[in-house]
Amino acid sequence: MTRTARSTHAPSFAIAVSLLAFANFVIVTTEFVVVGLLPAMADDLGLSLPTTGWLVTSFALAAALLGPPLTVLADRYAARHVFLAATLIFAAGNLLTALVPDMGILIAVRIVQGSVLPAFVSVASVAAARLTSPDRQGWAISLVNLGVAATTVLGIPIATVVADTTGWRVSFAGLAGLGLVAAGLIAARFPRATTTAAPSPGTGATLLRHTGFLVHLLLSGVLFTAMFVAYTYIAAFLGTAAGFDGTTIGVLLMGFGIAGVFGNGLAGRLVDRDPLATTLAVAGALAVLMASVALAAQRPTLLVALVLLWGIAHMAAFVASQVRVAHAGKAAPAFAMSLNISVCNLGIALGTTLGGHIVDAYGVDKVGYGASIIAVFAFAIAAAMLVTRLHGKASVA
Repeated sequence: MTRTARSTHAPSFAIAVSLLAFANFVIVTTEFVVVGLLPAMADDLGLSLPTTGWLVTSFALAAALLGPPLTVLADRYAARHVFLAATLIFAAGNLLTALVPDMGILIAVRIVQGSVLPAFVSVASVAAARLTSPDRQGWAISLVNLGVAATTVLGIPIATVVADTTGWRVSFAGLAGLGLVAAGLIAARFPRATTTAAPSPGTGATLLRHTGFLVHLLLSGVLFTAMFVAYTYIAAFLGTAAGFDGTTIGVLLMGFGIAGVFGNGLAGRLVDRDPLATTLAVAGALAVLMASVALAAQRPTLLVALVLLWGIAHMAAFVASQVRVAHAGKAAPAFAMSLNISVCNLGIALGTTLGGHIVDAYGVDKVGYGASIIAVFAFAIAAAMLVTRLHGKASVA
């Protein structure tokens, strides 16, 4: 079994990370674009918001259940081939989504795409980390994660505006085109590599018997559940509860994403020092901010400021969770990160479902409160882990 290893020369690093960030943008935008398009898609398909939300849930469940075994399979191949296959699969799926009106087929496409995402993100994160020194691996992963930040800055907002003017299917057609561009660039420019031994499947299985590692996964799952109770319905909240039109919502989502770029960079710097403490801070910030956004629905100026702060914390959670679990499972980092992506997607699926129930029972203006309550649980788990770690160090001393 082999794993890709690359030169640490700056030009190779810059090219590799840039291409991975762009491909990550296309792939993650595909996952989350439904968040911005949810009202338009529900209206066009003649479905309720919670029912259409299954396009988010099905993707997330596929990532959670099928992602880890597919990552183990992907570990047998050169990373470059994994990236090329993933971008082509997403391009084809997005084109099919743009052309087919049937909800069942849309769900099937989302399941296929969801199963591929963990393999791509895990292998890409490990590839970037291996191109730099151990004390800068969090920073390297945050650079690849700029693709996720770009999703909130450009992908979702632009897709929302496009859907408001020309229809949501055009947004998916555009993503199909970008997927082909990403595949072409990877084929032409991604650095070719030598190979080194990859971790054996037994190493990954050992992680699953380690209680401390499983608690890290639990923390990620609870945190992402909290995040997506509210975030899945952010466009609906801004339109229904706050009364913004489609264009304004697109601009606000872009602001959310720009703030997220700052959060991504900040977390990338802090997480190498202490991934668990960074996660604790992010969970606390999200608990406060998501409840505050719900309270400020009728105060537009305050709401805009809170949405921007929410964007910082939201994106910081991605980097903090990924690096924290990679450190905890450093014996098999790609498998560890695929498991983290899986539990995060379980959190996304559960959060979307819980958020849908809150929308049905209490209204979209209440999802922030539910999200905040769950974020408090994530904060408590992280705090307990920190206390346990401190006690362990005290015992050793």
